[in-house]
Amino acid sequence: MRILTSFCFFCGFVLLTAMPTLTHAQAWTPPKGEGDYSVVLQDLYTRDHLLQEGQRLDAGHVNLVGVVQSIDFGITDKFAATLAVPFGAGRYGGKLPHQLPIDDGTYHTSLQDLSMGLRYNWRGRPLMLTPFVLGTFPINHYEHFAHSAIGTDSWEFRMGLNAGHHFETVLPRAYYQVQYSYAVVQSFMNFRPNKNRFNGEFGYFLTRRLSVRALALSQITDGGLDFSDFHHRVATDPLWRQHDRISRTDILNLGGGAAYGITHNLDLFGSLLHTVWGRNGHALYTGVTVGVSWSFRMPWARPQLAYQPAPANAVCTLNGIKAGRFSLLMPRSAGRSGRCRSRDRASNQSVCWSAPGKLSPATRKPGLFHPAANTD
Repeated sequence: MRILTSFCFFCGFVLLTAMPTLTHAQAWTPPKGEGDYSVVLQDLYTRDHLLQEGQRLDAGHVNLVGVVQSIDFGITDKFAATLAVPFGAGRYGGKLPHQLPIDDGTYHTSLQDLSMGLRYNWRGRPLMLTPFVLGTFPINHYEHFAHSAIGTDSWEFRMGLNAGHHFETVLPRAYYQVQYSYAVVQSFMNFRPNKNRFNGEFGYFLTRRLSVRALALSQITDGGLDFSDFHHRVATDPLWRQHDRISRTDILNLGGGAAYGITHNLDLFGSLLHTVWGRNGHALYTGVTVGVSWSFRMPWARPQLAYQPAPANAVCTLNGIKAGRFSLLMPRSAGRSGRCRSRDRASNQSVCWSAPGKLSPATRKPGLFHPAANTD
């Protein structure tokens, strides 16, 4: 089951680059020749501005909706690539528009920022460690100076590290993963407010098909301007026109999500997030994401794996993760014997091995994140 979560670019910057960002927040990678095609729907609602000390001010409400199509593909068992194309729409309702007609109370649509990235699973035990790089750039130029803008119309390059672990003894159906990334952003008016992003996820499989998770997503900005540094907040002021790109925006969002494996290749997922702290931006009141993911295989992928009962004393591991007796997978042509070595000297237990593959429809990718972003 592809377990997907959602976050938003508060302050008018809808996270329509969600899928590649989410994928690169994974410590797990798909096996060689396998991948996922996903469609994500987002509905993000903000109703408060955040000032530089975290004070909240109602200066109008923003609705951002978007659709993201993405592909995540395993080039090798450890090396994966992602590509995503987002489309978004924004609407502002209030008495303080940045400019018209874009903040006139109706939805305005556009393609947003294409995202491309790579990640490599460096280590499998005791933690899954997966460095990544990700680049985003506008597909076409769009208006960024608006409450209802769908983005900042600028490029960004991100590098980071994902760490994940699937518990083996205590809470054997639980997992966690964390991410740190540093984003270098495009410079405007000699300001380059780069972003530190910290994300975390804790998940638990209630059944082999259904999982739930708790989410924490944050951003701390290096440099940039506070709200009080903009002395002339009018559309004709060149500094104010760039405030969504050069502000020092910090944020903390908390929430949760769930995922359900409809079939072995088709998964449904959703999440809900809310801003609990921030400054120099908009506070996300509700960030709702719903999506569907379809897994596919290329002709050169490894043989299809099938569920087989494991011996009572077997400890079955795939890609460094303990599978447990209920989810032993073997090539369909291997029969019940699979490929096992009789005894592990360290643990004095039988250890069964299979070609690198899925632990279950839900376990290969225990989760995905969004990072935070800019202001409006």
